[in-house]
Amino acid sequence: MTGRLHDKVVCITGAAQGIGAGIAETMAKEGARIIIGDVNDDGAKSLAAQIGTTALHLDVSSQEDWQALAAHISERFGKLDILVNNAGLELVKPMRDHSLEDWRGVMAVNVDGIFLGCKTLEALLSKSGKSGSSASVINISSIAGIVGYPDQLAYNTSKGAVRHMSKSLAIEWAAHGDAIRCNSIHPGCIRTPMLEMAVEGWVENGSVPADDPWGAIASLCPLNRVGTPEDIALGAVYLGSDESRFVTGIELVIDGGWVAR
Repeated sequence: MTGRLHDKVVCITGAAQGIGAGIAETMAKEGARIIIGDVNDDGAKSLAAQIGTTALHLDVSSQEDWQALAAHISERFGKLDILVNNAGLELVKPMRDHSLEDWRGVMAVNVDGIFLGCKTLEALLSKSGKSGSSASVINISSIAGIVGYPDQLAYNTSKGAVRHMSKSLAIEWAAHGDAIRCNSIHPGCIRTPMLEMAVEGWVENGSVPADDPWGAIASLCPLNRVGTPEDIALGAVYLGSDESRFVTGIELVIDGGWVAR
């Protein structure tokens, strides 16, 4: 790699597997100093050992966990250059089967978690921005935050909220003169444990054929393949780097052309 994130301090949530792990691995190769936060302690520690970084327990719906993470970053680094809010939950079931507990559980992680992260780490991000280049907040949404999908009401709604929260924070920080950029990434079908769980639900409800579900999903993408975590990670590297210094409030769709149809 080329060191595009040399010496930048990066916090990534939900990085024990899937897209978060892909982002952590790729950013580490680009020279970033990574802090991984996840409720999956074993997975996070395993990845941290592989890439030579730090893993902390983080339930993104817990204000106390966020405050502990902020104290660690402040003591060790004194600033934060990039925050990647990646942790998320997916729920595949019809609305008639949603309980209020289901709904609130998804919102607590996918929406409240990002609010708490941005609010708790804002001061550390501002310190980075004042050093000469803007800090960068990257919120992982989904193409489900742009277009609707059946039997995913809570998930779709939460990801739409992430999209708008990102735009609102981009404008708010700019209006107050804070050197913090904020953008959202909208992955399409990326082969991760979360998508594999969702595909099981789609097979059950008949949305995709049971004999070749992944082939059916790939055929819906104009590029005719299912994406990989690295596809998303490369977009995150761009938004975290100074190459995107004039980019804020955008939605970066990485989906093989899915929503362009």
